[in-house]
Amino acid sequence: MAVRRCPKCLAVIPAGEPAAFSDGMECPGCKTRLEVATGSRMLATWMGLAAGWVVWRLTRGSGGTLGWVLPVVYSFLAFSFVSALATMFTADLRIKPAEPTPEPLHAPAGSHGGAHH
Repeated sequence: MAVRRCPKCLAVIPAGEPAAFSDGMECPGCKTRLEVATGSRMLATWMGLAAGWVVWRLTRGSGGTLGWVLPVVYSFLAFSFVSALATMFTADLRIKPAEPTPEPLHAPAGSHGGAHH
């Protein structure tokens, strides 16, 4: 199966969708809830971390007034861009499991609502 295709109807998903909505998106064809598979998320995360580390190593000797913060900023930006691009190109989609509905909380009998006088 090709990357970025709905596993149910094989509709093509635009590349930006998995990067922007990796935890939940809707298939444009069959309206099934989809998510990016864990393996694709881990690959994108490790690629972003590696890019951030390389950029930090290259810029850690920066001088000047902001020399101490620029390596951190540049590595953060490198992580952000590389992980988003990796998700765009390697996202393997799967059907999102149904989320359980939350049960309402009930106050114990004899409770006054927690207000103290």
